[in-house]
Amino acid sequence: MIPARRDLLCLSLLGPATAHATIPDLIGLGGRWSGAGGGGVAVIDDGNAAYLNPAGLSRVRRPTAALGYIAGWPRLDQPPPLWWDTNLDGVTDERDPPLQLDTNPAPIGGFMVHAARNVGGKFGLGLTAYIPTDNLIRFSTFEPSLPIYIMWDNRPQRFVTAAALGGEIAPGLSLGIGADLLAKARLTVASTLSARVGAPEQTGEPLEEVFTEAVVDVHEIDMAMVPALAPIVGLQLDVGRLVPALDGLVLGASYHGEVGLPLDVELFLQTNVSLADLGDLDPYTTALVARGQFALFDHFVPRRLQLGVAYRRADALTLYADGRWTDWRSMVLNVAQVSEASLVGPLIDLEGVITDGNAYSYSVRATWGLRMGADLQLPPIDVGGKLRYLRLSFRGGFGFDPTPLVEQGPESALLDTDRSMYTLGMGMEHWDALDLIDGAVRWDLFVQWHTLHRTSLARNATEPTPGYPVSSGLIPAGGSIPVFGGQWSFDY
Repeated sequence: MIPARRDLLCLSLLGPATAHATIPDLIGLGGRWSGAGGGGVAVIDDGNAAYLNPAGLSRVRRPTAALGYIAGWPRLDQPPPLWWDTNLDGVTDERDPPLQLDTNPAPIGGFMVHAARNVGGKFGLGLTAYIPTDNLIRFSTFEPSLPIYIMWDNRPQRFVTAAALGGEIAPGLSLGIGADLLAKARLTVASTLSARVGAPEQTGEPLEEVFTEAVVDVHEIDMAMVPALAPIVGLQLDVGRLVPALDGLVLGASYHGEVGLPLDVELFLQTNVSLADLGDLDPYTTALVARGQFALFDHFVPRRLQLGVAYRRADALTLYADGRWTDWRSMVLNVAQVSEASLVGPLIDLEGVITDGNAYSYSVRATWGLRMGADLQLPPIDVGGKLRYLRLSFRGGFGFDPTPLVEQGPESALLDTDRSMYTLGMGMEHWDALDLIDGAVRWDLFVQWHTLHRTSLARNATEPTPGYPVSSGLIPAGGSIPVFGGQWSFDY
């Protein structure tokens, strides 16, 4: 009699994560600033300053709040038909129908809210948030050998919540400090699968009749969400208050720390298989134990430094220009990769020789981007009645962000290009005609057109290779993203 024995399989995995920025970085926050180029680090003065530059909260005089919505539809260039194991026979060859991949990211949609109020005359508190309507938190990985727009795939699907305090500490000089709030997650899953296999009572029975018992026992599922904070600091300097000859000139700067939304996963799976009553075979029991450790990110927000200059004329004309330095060099993409693996049995020992099937290489850089815009407010028109007055505003702006992607190896098809942004907006202000609040009401609309400059990725293969074009050696990249939005705000 041979005693029952147990064999062991151990697996340890590590999945690197995604790297993306957010809607405020791509589009801006608030109807006013999104219509004027999505920047304004030197002159922002409402609740959105909590994210862009907390120092601007020092200029909040009346309590203010706002609610808005934005929507966008990516229309990006699609890859040609690709080689792929579409017939699932384990081999990529001419018998596989070409894969037609849709690389358009999900539509953009979400609510914008902000609020701010003055405290003690020279200080202001502010809160701003962007809340996507489709995904509050989304964890997603991708296959690097297939084309994907890495900066847009998961990028718009991230909530933003920032709170800050700003105050004037000296004539013309305001400082602010705040935090961008995200969350870290820890997930633990432990389970056992037990199966007992016995002989059929008579020959000719279907195969499924061999399995006499199968039990799945989930011992533990534990998920914890804990806060993760990125510091935000900023300053604004009203040069005109120090040098009257330069009245209207304002300087600004802000720093946003690095933060991400990681998900640390620990998996434990034990599979027990017992064989009994199979002719002359002795009872046999084997145990397979799989352990996995994954580290995934939903989003990565790089550290960022913004420098701005602006000119304000009598609360009627505002011109500004921002330079934005973004450090993408620590970016890690959301591709699951094996870091450690072992397969141990009575006849095999593959410890240390198992390699990752998603190996790839790429390099990214820090970039300098540009935001510039204008806001023209016409003189108020006296209309009488409960409206009291009407004041119209017209806005326009431009932005440019170079791609951080420098190069990549032949194992991947990462797509990204330089991006230009053109914006237009208009607003209307009047007194609250419903007497719900004792203050002004503002309506702001904006439209943006994002252009991804067209280029192509050369990808040639002499034989059918997964992810490579079937007939053309080029994968196009580029396209456009129209964005529309509106906001209702009021003082109270």
